[in-house]
Amino acid sequence: MASPFKLSVCPHDTAKNLLGWFTLNTYLQRKLGIGIHFDPRDSFLEERQAVLDQPHHVVYANPYSALCFARERGFVPVARPAGVVDEAVVVARPGALPGPALRIASATDKLIIHDLGLKVLHGLGIDAGQADFTFVGNHLNAARAVIDGNADLGIVFDETWNSLGPSTRSQLEVVGESRDGLAFHCFMVSPAWADKREAIQRILCAMHEDPAGLRVLDDLRFSRFDPVGGEILAPLAALLGS
Repeated sequence: MASPFKLSVCPHDTAKNLLGWFTLNTYLQRKLGIGIHFDPRDSFLEERQAVLDQPHHVVYANPYSALCFARERGFVPVARPAGVVDEAVVVARPGALPGPALRIASATDKLIIHDLGLKVLHGLGIDAGQADFTFVGNHLNAARAVIDGNADLGIVFDETWNSLGPSTRSQLEVVGESRDGLAFHCFMVSPAWADKREAIQRILCAMHEDPAGLRVLDDLRFSRFDPVGGEILAPLAALLGS
């Protein structure tokens, strides 16, 4: 019988290393002495809606979802990966100047990367209100849309850009990028587990001092988790203009 307590993780992260997140869930269960069910999802929107619709107790949320979970379900941030932030890169074909009928590819307008990309466009003097946006599902598809000539510009997650191979990157040119440093993924705890918030924060933020925890962190390519609280939500709201 599955545990009634649930963990949810942003699909961007489970897509990179699903087994690593199962291992982290096992580590957290052992430290808490409580069973936690982890049911990964493939879609950002499905994962977000599942947390909003069903009782969840711990989440590892992207910035946009974090704000939704805090506002709609009272989740509280407890920890974040040290030194890891979400930024947007705007790409074009090398030497191509955007024309008046601008086509822009973006993964979705339901992730903060899109909003950061809009800020970059504004800084470049581009009126996003006059552009034709196509939402292509993920950041890699946004880059591919530019390469294939289906978009003049693409808004891409910087992590995705940095992971592209040399041949792909040679077909693109960075025309702007955000450097806000205010958006990042974080662990959050639900109101139902308010009595466990401090324990979960303490466990996560001490993982780098525990050999077993350090192995999990290394597998997920994190150095450590740092404590955070509700103070991170106002800057996210400001970035999203809400």
